[in-house]
Amino acid sequence: MTYVVKYSQWGGPSVLRVEQENARAPGAGEVLIRQEAIGVNFVDTMFRDGTFKAGLPAVAGVEGAGIVETVGPGVTRFAAGDRVAYFFAPGSYAAERVVSQDLLVKLPDDVSVETAATILTKGLTAWMAINAMAKPGEGDHALVQGATGGVGNLLARWLRARGITVIGTGSQRKLAELEQAVDHAFAYETVALDEHIRTLAPNGVDIVYELVGATTFATTLGVIRDGGTIAVIGAASGGAAIDETGLSRRGIRLVRGSTGQHVTKDNVQAAADEVFDAWRSGVFGTVSARKYPLPEAQRAHADILERRGDGPMVLVP
Repeated sequence: MTYVVKYSQWGGPSVLRVEQENARAPGAGEVLIRQEAIGVNFVDTMFRDGTFKAGLPAVAGVEGAGIVETVGPGVTRFAAGDRVAYFFAPGSYAAERVVSQDLLVKLPDDVSVETAATILTKGLTAWMAINAMAKPGEGDHALVQGATGGVGNLLARWLRARGITVIGTGSQRKLAELEQAVDHAFAYETVALDEHIRTLAPNGVDIVYELVGATTFATTLGVIRDGGTIAVIGAASGGAAIDETGLSRRGIRLVRGSTGQHVTKDNVQAAADEVFDAWRSGVFGTVSARKYPLPEAQRAHADILERRGDGPMVLVP
């Protein structure tokens, strides 16, 4: 038997329930993992509340890391005892689970399972933003809307490490933290924010990485240069109404996409290794996660919604 955190209806954190299930044996191409750390991501709340309407009932979560227990027929890349992680396989809030070998990456000796569950999904999303959605060039100015969030902070730091001039927006209470990640930091509430950013980039910024959505998109439109690129990565405040005809008239490229579209079985290990290299070299700064016992997933989700505490979270079975 294994413990899982499930929901049978969409709603707030209270719909999460701890249950016991039999862990099934891995099938062809699959691996059974004993999980040691489970990443908690904002997207988990969107599956739980029905923003993304997956089938019900469902085990929550998408990210985890642990030790291979057994492998199914045809598995050649992994063996019992390997330390592994995955960035997107719905059903991660479980003490043990089965995952396709195509979704797994091997962990280097110096990357703990806790670190992997803290940075893999967020880091691969940042990798996707920079390498697939909107690749910045030398001398570019980039605006990261939502640079105090888990993905946004890693993205801003990675851009800056590549020599890009980074402007970041975030919540007022996290402004001191934001200043460590970007060249120019602004709170969302800054009066005449467009003008401040235009002072730094008179012709407009070259790229906007948009992770907030409805509440920041007017600023995004006000500061992007004609011919620039808007990469929509997330919408923490809800989706923005976008006039694509207006963007087209200005020659602005609008890019949408998910990490899974750009990080596939063919490149996931190489991309993950780049994330681990960035962590190893200090690009991401100090990375640590708040730990919650797996049965307290409900509390972790409530803390996300109430914005209690800072930084990433992991569940520990």
